[in-house]
Amino acid sequence: MDNTVTGRHDSDVLIAGAGPVGQVLALLLAQQGLRVSIVERWAQPYPLPRAVAIAHDTLRVLHQLGLGEELSPLLEPWGQDGQRFSFADSSGETLAESGYPLESDSGFALMSGFSQPDLEQLLEGRVQAEPLIEQYRGFSLEELSADGAGVTAVIQPHTGATLVRNGLPRTVRAAFAVGCDGANSTVRALAGLEMTDLGFDRDWLVVDVLPHTPPTWLPYACQRLGPARPTTLVPAGPGRRRWEFMIMPGDRQDDIDTDENAWQLLKPWEIHPGNADLVRHALYTFRARWADRWRDGRVVLAGDAAHQMPPFLAQGINSGIRDAASLAWRLSLLVAGKGKESLLDDYATERRVQVSQIVEATVAVGGLICLIDPEQAAERDAQLRKAGAQGTQQVLTDWTLSGGTLRDDGAGGKLGLQATVGTPGRTALLDDVLPPPGFVLIGRDRDPAALLSPAQRATWQRIGGRSVHFGPGGLTDAEGKYARWFDRLGTAVVLIRPDFQVFGGVPEPGDTGDLVDQLAGRVLVEDRKDVG
Repeated sequence: MDNTVTGRHDSDVLIAGAGPVGQVLALLLAQQGLRVSIVERWAQPYPLPRAVAIAHDTLRVLHQLGLGEELSPLLEPWGQDGQRFSFADSSGETLAESGYPLESDSGFALMSGFSQPDLEQLLEGRVQAEPLIEQYRGFSLEELSADGAGVTAVIQPHTGATLVRNGLPRTVRAAFAVGCDGANSTVRALAGLEMTDLGFDRDWLVVDVLPHTPPTWLPYACQRLGPARPTTLVPAGPGRRRWEFMIMPGDRQDDIDTDENAWQLLKPWEIHPGNADLVRHALYTFRARWADRWRDGRVVLAGDAAHQMPPFLAQGINSGIRDAASLAWRLSLLVAGKGKESLLDDYATERRVQVSQIVEATVAVGGLICLIDPEQAAERDAQLRKAGAQGTQQVLTDWTLSGGTLRDDGAGGKLGLQATVGTPGRTALLDDVLPPPGFVLIGRDRDPAALLSPAQRATWQRIGGRSVHFGPGGLTDAEGKYARWFDRLGTAVVLIRPDFQVFGGVPEPGDTGDLVDQLAGRVLVEDRKDVG
């Protein structure tokens, strides 16, 4: 693959799929000056709820896009007012509880409930207003081919359900193509990319409800376990609740996905047409799989096109947004002619390793939740009851990266910290003081950029790097969190990537140049101005 973008392109990146992952990726790319084309067969965003839980690191990415003020009132932080997630047996007895902290390393609540249509409406508005993004809504991707300089897509008018009769096809040319087109990805199929499937297939009925008044008699969030019908109840954004009911042996397929059945399943929870509106019900098959290869040359996968997982750890959409953040800065360097082709291999390695860990952990939890054998369920309940006797457990939702564009130094692969910092006359989160995107050197007590040699400083400028530090002439560690973070990592300087992941860290400030040299060696092609 040529390292520079040559030839005439309609855009730098073609994205198939205008769901949250595709739109976030498009906005991140446009933020870095890239031209983007989005192909989406549906004319309008999907109007009904799907994902209902958004993680802290996803919120940081959305705040990077300027959605903070609009998004905040649409969120319901899990764990507010000391609320907990409970595990209960079939009789309703609480076996154990988990807590969701309202703080995280990203500066936001660890997990928040939301309604996906609300988010998609915000994203759609930003996409439509962005002059660097062109949307082909109402078009389906029919053909995709690649050469050494780019990709060529043939798209055709589509109703969302079928091709438009006698619709005229169009050709779109781009440097790269990204499949964000869901579990049944056309891009994945056209590229011939296979999936690893863990064989976890479970049918569940998902029911979204809008209570007329706060349902104070309900648990805040609950997993009701078998051997009776396993049931999940979670907050789904302000004023909204979601139930998920496992389909049991003996259920009649024709009777499952109906209003009548949904109300019948809600009846034991004292939810009925007199006190709530039924927003929707849908039958889902929860699956666990990921792509063996995430790229084929200039064609790359992200989101559900690359992985699907059951919802038990609420990591589906969040993993997709992590894909987008991880991919955006790499594509930006490649389009600029600065990045190595191996950046896309590193993306695939990092994301596949992390996603496979999340999927496997989710399947392990799902195996416990879906137990309906009475003896096995009793044994599981006893174990949970024993764990519950030790007190509330904290939920682990941070997943370290490995391989890829990282230093193997104990700090690389960790999530970069965002906490409150002080500047003269102002106290704010780090991203409000040093707006992303970009590579950042953070020094514990001195400016790391001042320790670079002239050649290293030129390299750092070429990659668009910036630096901040705490102490004299720098930021104030308003809550002491950065001091504790540096202690935890055993570092004096850390290098943060544009996706907020730590590339690596060094214990001595004088070794800062090693970080820059090693980053450059991993991501940058040789600067032609330095040749000869």
